[in-house]
Amino acid sequence: MSTSHTPGPWRRVGHRTIAAGTGPDRKTICELYSWGDCSEADGNEALIEAAPELHQAAAEVFGFIDAGFLTVGILAEDNLDRVAACGRAIDALAAALAKVSKGRP
Repeated sequence: MSTSHTPGPWRRVGHRTIAAGTGPDRKTICELYSWGDCSEADGNEALIEAAPELHQAAAEVFGFIDAGFLTVGILAEDNLDRVAACGRAIDALAAALAKVSKGRP
């Protein structure tokens, strides 16, 4: 699965700014704006900073599932609701990863 985003790690480099690289190679990923209560902006900043690591982890887990190394387990096989929930989670993971691969928001 190929992606065209700026490689991580991404880090906070100032008030509400996320960047990758250092010195002349530094690339600003984004700047966040907030008004009033900044608790959501703090959370958004943390989420964006973690995006490359979250993407890598999601891609690895999806690869393990796709290859059959991770399964829903014997207990889930007897519970159709659990099997369906796992299927929905896998579909959601695949859809989110596809958005990154296509470069869509």
